[in-house]
Amino acid sequence: MMLSFGEAVRAYYANYINADGRAQRSAYWWVLLYQLIIYAVLAIVVFMADGGREIFETIGQLLEANDPNSIDPDLSLGTSGIIAAILMVCFALANFLPDIMLRIRRFHDLGQTGWLVLAFMIAGALPFIGFIADLGNFIWFMLRGTNGSNAYGPDPLGHDTDVFG
Repeated sequence: MMLSFGEAVRAYYANYINADGRAQRSAYWWVLLYQLIIYAVLAIVVFMADGGREIFETIGQLLEANDPNSIDPDLSLGTSGIIAAILMVCFALANFLPDIMLRIRRFHDLGQTGWLVLAFMIAGALPFIGFIADLGNFIWFMLRGTNGSNAYGPDPLGHDTDVFG
């Protein structure tokens, strides 16, 4: 049975350091949507804060020019923007470990080893190869997990094809 949005987020935090078992597709994609919503709201607060627009424009110029010396030293962000930026960093740090654990359980659902998370993280840090690795990971996580039980546990969707098991 597919998890609802709330169930997926609760399971995500309940399994904060649990790499055992399997995670179905809905568990992964609902959590990804939850994280995108949080980051989008905080980014909007940063953008709307005093100096937020200039910060984003400067980031855009830096990406285009690829020149770190072109940063204007007079850039400043308002209090609400600073708080939102700090909250973004705290949210990212708080979700780093459970995100890895969820990815491990998602690979387990596909019948694969959790060490693939490390392989994709390393490949993701490399230029160009990182884009291909991220795309491959994205597509892989769209696939349905193995039917029935596998080496990592019972099917989270409840399809148990192992009658004698």
